[in-house]
Amino acid sequence: MTLQPPKQLLYSLQEKNLIEVVDQGVHRSLYFKDEVVQSRIHREIPAQLVLRYTQYMMAASLLAIPAPARILLIGVGAGSLLHFFNHYLPSASVDGVEYSRDIIKIARSYFNIPENDHIAVHCEDGLQYLINCTTAKTFDLILLDAFNDHGMAPNIYCNDFLRLARRKMTPNGIICCNLWSGNTKTYNRVVKAIGKNCTSSIYIPVRGRENNIALLFQGQPPWKLLNPPRTTLATLSKSYGIDFKEVSAAARKHNLKLGEQMQLWLN
Repeated sequence: MTLQPPKQLLYSLQEKNLIEVVDQGVHRSLYFKDEVVQSRIHREIPAQLVLRYTQYMMAASLLAIPAPARILLIGVGAGSLLHFFNHYLPSASVDGVEYSRDIIKIARSYFNIPENDHIAVHCEDGLQYLINCTTAKTFDLILLDAFNDHGMAPNIYCNDFLRLARRKMTPNGIICCNLWSGNTKTYNRVVKAIGKNCTSSIYIPVRGRENNIALLFQGQPPWKLLNPPRTTLATLSKSYGIDFKEVSAAARKHNLKLGEQMQLWLN
């Protein structure tokens, strides 16, 4: 049995809702109440995605749209995805939107989130940010990872937000959502909203977790992109430090019938 190193509490905010920053070995984590981990980074390699759901989000997104030029992230948290973008997608223009001033302050002070000429962080409600966006501003990739201590943020995972987000997508753009299936009633409501506001979608359960990654498309799912040759998956995995093969296989398994999977390989 391997003993876990003791947690070192670096910061705690308890005025409204408990928020803690904790070091454990090489990892630094942001926790909400009841020890719910919101974000985690590798302190020596911050661009390395540690939490499996973030790995699934980025693998699925980069399979569907390999070179996004404009990215919108709703829910910055401790900034693990911003570190990933800064290192692996340096030519992409990224807007990160986080409603909590406390979270942004913590992310800057303890997680050294990148803010530069291609990554901007906005303290604003995600829905209001889209409402205020100029008409010409659109995104190739919109990622939803907006959680509070109760689960999925209700003003983001809803009809109003998804309807507006679809209008801000480029013609081949996608929306990638981190969903939590732990609350069946809320999860079913969000799935219903997704079905109402996009042409098609696929769901990729995260292995060993209650997260489910949803990809939303304006047309039919690009299965040729989601299911590239094994050599391509191996190259992507090595390049990004993510198991693209696992995510691609999960996408096929949970969204296509066996006959459809066989046809995909034959074509």
